Amino acid sequence: MSQVVIYGFETSNNFKVRIALGFKGIDYRFETIDPSDRGEIVHISGQPFTPVMVHGDTVMFDSGAILRYLEANFPGTPKLFSEDYGTMREIEKWEAFSRITLHEPLMIMVRQRIAGVSDDAETARAAELFAEATAVLEAVLSDNEWLAHTRMTAADVTGAAVIRRVQEMGPFDLPEDRPHMYAWAERVNALDPGPGDSTLVS
Repeated sequence: MSQVVIYGFETSNNFKVRIALGFKGIDYRFETIDPSDRGEIVHISGQPFTPVMVHGDTVMFDSGAILRYLEANFPGTPKLFSEDYGTMREIEKWEAFSRITLHEPLMIMVRQRIAGVSDDAETARAAELFAEATAVLEAVLSDNEWLAHTRMTAADVTGAAVIRRVQEMGPFDLPEDRPHMYAWAERVNALDPGPGDSTLVS
């Protein structure tokens, strides 16, 4: 079978796909692109967002879609999703929470960075929204090892990738009273070996 190739750079959505690949033990190559020059991925996929995945003749974009592709096409690997309807609803609920509620503070800061401006009021709003969202995660993770299941799923991959991106950007002071959440995020993100050319199959 052809090797999976991911085109991207250091964002939460790229972290998410690399974590999923690491969790599943799928051999892949990560091609780092310059975010200011997206011509290559536009040529490959017809659009400018990352990550872009190439697997044989298949080309995909959107990190959530890529996770589902990996689940369907690498059936012998650890599961990111569930055969149980109720559990799948929980997984998708937490994916949506991470993509919208948890991700919004990050996007406030990204928009400022792209525009080359610094808005103290907007930064304060981002910090407040992040504190509110992570308080929800801490409440759940204080009694559970994972968000939606008794094992790691796409819900954890999606949320932990956003936490990591905020930590690495350091756009505002992070709340300190989130020990369970930070420990969970560290466990999940440890499955991403980084943006090197390839990963070992675990």
